[in-house]
Amino acid sequence: MNKRIANAIDFMSYPANSMEGTSVAYKFLKKYQSFIRFPLLLLLLLTSANSASASLEIVDFFSDYTSSEVTIRSSQDHHGKAVFQLLDGTNVVESQEVPFKASAGEEVSKIILWQNKPQHDYYTAKVSIFNDTKLHDNKTYPVSYGTVAMPSFHVVDFSPSNKGVQLLLRPFNPSVVDIKIELLDSNDIVYAKTQEDVSLTSNTELKIDWPFLLNNKEKYTVRTKILTHRLYAEPLINTYVSSFTAGDDVEILPDDVEVDEYGASVTLRGESQVPFDGFVDISAINRATNKTKTYRQQVEEILVTGKEDTAGVVWKELGSGTYDVSILAVNKENKALDKYETVLRIPEVDAVSETPATSSTPSLTGLTGLTGFVAIIIVIAILAVLRRKRGG
Repeated sequence: MNKRIANAIDFMSYPANSMEGTSVAYKFLKKYQSFIRFPLLLLLLLTSANSASASLEIVDFFSDYTSSEVTIRSSQDHHGKAVFQLLDGTNVVESQEVPFKASAGEEVSKIILWQNKPQHDYYTAKVSIFNDTKLHDNKTYPVSYGTVAMPSFHVVDFSPSNKGVQLLLRPFNPSVVDIKIELLDSNDIVYAKTQEDVSLTSNTELKIDWPFLLNNKEKYTVRTKILTHRLYAEPLINTYVSSFTAGDDVEILPDDVEVDEYGASVTLRGESQVPFDGFVDISAINRATNKTKTYRQQVEEILVTGKEDTAGVVWKELGSGTYDVSILAVNKENKALDKYETVLRIPEVDAVSETPATSSTPSLTGLTGLTGFVAIIIVIAILAVLRRKRGG
């Protein structure tokens, strides 16, 4: 629109000899040029000012004593910063700057976590957005602490982990709430899930699993935002924050461990969204001689939450006797993630079996050992197939 107004002003500035042969419209504009030009100039200035001021604005702002969040809308591409302040009267208690990048027509949200513990019941949170050094917009939000902002429930458990989040609420009074779980990466929300209109009449548990992979050894912050519905007022908002460091994890399933005189099979189940690519380490310690035999088997599948796989070993040079058997689930860094222990007794070979009998079936002596070896291999293979199907 600004371009069209400018073109009209330019049109009226053309010299008369350049407009020969033009229409009656030109003669009209030329006659009333002085009356028309000033309003057009004023309109151009106003629209330019409005477009500049509306190009970057705050559309939503919230804060409590735990965290603060701003949503910015831009009509042009902008690189700027948001300055968060927590005020006690006119005194700045805390200030944080967060850079942002916004594209035309895009809304961008930024979150900060307050680091200072509140000392008073009332504060004012303020956010200002800048492009370079120019202030585009600012807003304030009243912050209450203690009984002033107390919700009608108690957070019994808020535990984010490698698998997901577990939240347990115990209500003081019946209420209806919206619960929003957010995974934060620095000042950005990378994942959010909302459950609306949750009735709190008794202890209420909410569990969610991460639907994506996590990075090993990376620290993640999770925020829960709970909005309590109120009949004649805006919802009361409370936020809670907790962090965890991601790492791979698996569980040895005790009911699926098989250990006998021929070997051992072990089933593992993934317990983390950090992929597990590791081994099963099995050691057998002879109680009489204290000698140890160790075995390692690579787990064929890469395991994440809920996925299962079975690995097995066949004993080599393990004679008769009583053994303490230890089974470890070990990752690539040789860190034991789970452990299972049991006892194994391998009976002595019968003397009759050791002396070849003069009979018409001399090969039966070795048949039992061969059959057992084949049997354990078949069992391990069948278990592996069944677990793979069950684990997905």
